Amino acid sequence: MKISILSRIIFLLTGHIAGYKIISGMDNYSNFTTALYTISFGLLLLSCLLLLLLDFEILENDYVAIISSLIPITLSLGLVSDKLDHSVAYSILISTSFFVAVILRLFSKGKVASLALGVIHLISGLVIFLIPIILFINGKADMQILLISVGGVIIGTGGLLLGSIKAGKPLLSKEKIVIIFPIILFFTTIAFFIGLK
Repeated sequence: MKISILSRIIFLLTGHIAGYKIISGMDNYSNFTTALYTISFGLLLLSCLLLLLLDFEILENDYVAIISSLIPITLSLGLVSDKLDHSVAYSILISTSFFVAVILRLFSKGKVASLALGVIHLISGLVIFLIPIILFINGKADMQILLISVGGVIIGTGGLLLGSIKAGKPLLSKEKIVIIFPIILFFTTIAFFIGLK
């Protein structure tokens, strides 16, 4: 399905926001955390460019599905490494899960392959959603950090909609999902951009 002019404009804006976050730097974080956040925004930028160049059909590519799962993974790893003392344990858990999911995605078909990446999105999505809320409730971060949770919910919704197409049981019509997805990606990027001050 072709991308509309409005969707192209939204993808361009989203790409510019992600790119600006990368070049503006993140001085408040360690080198490791900065690298993880840079990868997250870099992959958001890359996603926008691929969608602009190759249209929505690119979303059905297995390799793109694997690469896109790195967005929540690297973001959640960044949050854990920056805010918690359990970054090594979480890194091992999420890295092992990702490795298994990639093997299943590349060498298996059907629901098992989709479910494997779905579990990765669920784990990293919960981390992105819960950590900012916990930090805010405990007085360890200001209200701005809650936007990361909001971004996690938005991108999780987008992943759910795209996953439902892949599973053959779309929650909305493919046409509606194609219209909504650029908006989802835009507001996700805005929320992460502001939430990660």
